[in-house]
Amino acid sequence: MILNSSVIENVFRPVRIVSGKRVRSRRWSGRYNLARGEKPITVALDTPDEQVARKRLRDIIVEKQREAVGLDAPKAQREALLVPIVSLVEDYRQFLAARDLSTGYIRDTVERLLRMIREAKWKFLGDIRPDSFLRWRATLKRSAKTIKEYQVSLNAFLNYLVKVERLERNPVAKIEHVETRGKQVRPYRAFTEEELGKLFGVAGERLLVYQVLLYTGQRPEEVAAFVWDDLHLQLEKPFVLVREATTKDSDKRAVPLHDSLASVLRLGRARASDGAALVFPTFPTRRTLLRDLVKAGIDRKDGLGRTLHLRSFRKTWQTMGVRHGINQRSAQAILGHSDPSLTANVYTDVPALELHGEIKKLPWISGREDNAQLRTQNLGEMLTIQQLVGQLVKAVNVFSTEGNEWSGRRDSNSRPPGPKPGALPG
Repeated sequence: MILNSSVIENVFRPVRIVSGKRVRSRRWSGRYNLARGEKPITVALDTPDEQVARKRLRDIIVEKQREAVGLDAPKAQREALLVPIVSLVEDYRQFLAARDLSTGYIRDTVERLLRMIREAKWKFLGDIRPDSFLRWRATLKRSAKTIKEYQVSLNAFLNYLVKVERLERNPVAKIEHVETRGKQVRPYRAFTEEELGKLFGVAGERLLVYQVLLYTGQRPEEVAAFVWDDLHLQLEKPFVLVREATTKDSDKRAVPLHDSLASVLRLGRARASDGAALVFPTFPTRRTLLRDLVKAGIDRKDGLGRTLHLRSFRKTWQTMGVRHGINQRSAQAILGHSDPSLTANVYTDVPALELHGEIKKLPWISGREDNAQLRTQNLGEMLTIQQLVGQLVKAVNVFSTEGNEWSGRRDSNSRPPGPKPGALPG
């Protein structure tokens, strides 16, 4: 049935083929569009009564027309306004889980959202307003970084609702984040190479975890999510693929592996039968690292109050990289940092950079006390102290032998070359 030149509307009973015969359904469906040339939309009207079917289709068309001219919000948005926010958070949790994000990230995000909802007394989406959020944020006695994380989680949740058309716009999108620079509650520092040697020497079964944290420069939660299939160890230039589902910036990246680290990981891969299994089923905690620091005789806090924790390995990677000549753009690519500089982001060809060559600049710290290559790796074939002493002793012996030969000769006309006895030099 055509109501006018721009709207198409008709009801029908669908036909399906059963045993080679055309069988018409008992229930009605409808087909409509709102403008000439638009593709018709088919909807199930779920009734065996034709008059009821026509009424339901008419109601759908009127609703869509009102939405099209802005008289009504879309039905999904109107329904979302009546749903308790906690139910929408559960939908969001399932959405995050379907993206294969880490369980820790999902847990922290949901806990932040539920805390805001509870303390701000939000029951429905209409309760989330800029003023109500700012009032709640002012009561949160936490670090600037933590407050920012709450706001990021809320924005991500509301943007998701906009994306799935359950919310027209994000009501707190224009609120600026709190300033975090210079407000870090617990500043942390990098390890020195000497401290790393001590720590690795007492780490035991955690040695490989610490080495991977150090030589990949990745965040602890990203390393904890590594599975064996992420490691590509049989290539000429081995690397680990950090999946987007595990990264903070939701962007995958390939991180080159130090040759010595790849050799150790190959041994573990040979014993692993399941490629989807975690590389580190047991991952060290902050408490575990603190115990290892005590065992290694390393002060956790320096004179400036900066501490050591699991993220210190990441900071150490950057510090060692600067010391050993890794270029800044390569470091950003490996660490997964975004660069606000147009030149660095647009005009630098990151795939063309020789990242493996950069990784090889780092000295390998094995954790063994007899590690003679701690300061000489990548500096060529340098002589060890023992070799230098040996050559010095050999030179002294040769000199002594030649001196004895000359002194044993009785011929006064024969003497070692040099100034005559009693002659002044020069």
